[in-house]
Amino acid sequence: MSLRNLLSGASKPLQNMHKKQVHREPWPDFTSFQSSRYPLEIRRAAALQWMRRAREELGSVYEFTSLSHALCRVRVPVEVLGGLSRLITDEVRHAEMCGRMALACYPEGAANEPELLAWRVPKMPYPEPPAFDASSDNLMPTLRWASDVVLTSCCIGETLSRPLFEAVATVTTEPVSEQVIRQILRDEHLHAAFGWETLRLLFGALDESSRAWLQNRLGRRLAGFELGCAGGHTVEELAGTEVSIERLDEDNLGTLSSRQYAQIFYSTLESVIFPRFTDIGLDPLQAWSERGAASS
Repeated sequence: MSLRNLLSGASKPLQNMHKKQVHREPWPDFTSFQSSRYPLEIRRAAALQWMRRAREELGSVYEFTSLSHALCRVRVPVEVLGGLSRLITDEVRHAEMCGRMALACYPEGAANEPELLAWRVPKMPYPEPPAFDASSDNLMPTLRWASDVVLTSCCIGETLSRPLFEAVATVTTEPVSEQVIRQILRDEHLHAAFGWETLRLLFGALDESSRAWLQNRLGRRLAGFELGCAGGHTVEELAGTEVSIERLDEDNLGTLSSRQYAQIFYSTLESVIFPRFTDIGLDPLQAWSERGAASS
């Protein structure tokens, strides 16, 4: 699926509906980006990171729509479904903005490297939801699955997104890429808050065996995020170092180094994510110590 196929091709009425729902003001002015100001190497490197973000945001649409289906089945309060519907709309918005930023950075890529700008079919980072038996009163398998999704995509993923995007907003020297990031940041704190409140609700409904299962899953999830966010940097390597995020004189179209990603990841785990899990009733330190075994 090409970038063009995802961002065009719908009928005019659907395009208008989409813009009213998703293009909330102030929408970034992508036409003001002047690619000729930057060397090709910098633009291509930026497009790689922006397209990765776009695919991750599209993946969140897939995850959250599946979660919405499951939560409807177990009849959660309507306020949960209302909050989740906001998240889904936001992720569509974020995916489009990041994709358009990638294309603005590297317009040559549409013809020269179409795979670099391709919208790939999203994959679940966890198993698909269990089969649901409407005639049964046993909601626990679905509740357990939903708890894992919220823990993974919202509590860890969305909580990490905010400091990462704040760092991108700090280092970028390009006004358009800063506009994109600032727009996304307007939504991210709501996504994380939704995750923590919903996990608390679901965790309270789980039986003891399901809580123990979720504790084990937490180790796997932490191992997966470390693999994806730390870029090979270990917590021991970065212990005692400070996160250095500042705007430099050199051009930056919204990129971070692997070391900066890792520093923000480990710092956010320690200062925000672990305390919130502890408050809910999980043991993140135990999960962290067991993450190697849990991921095998």
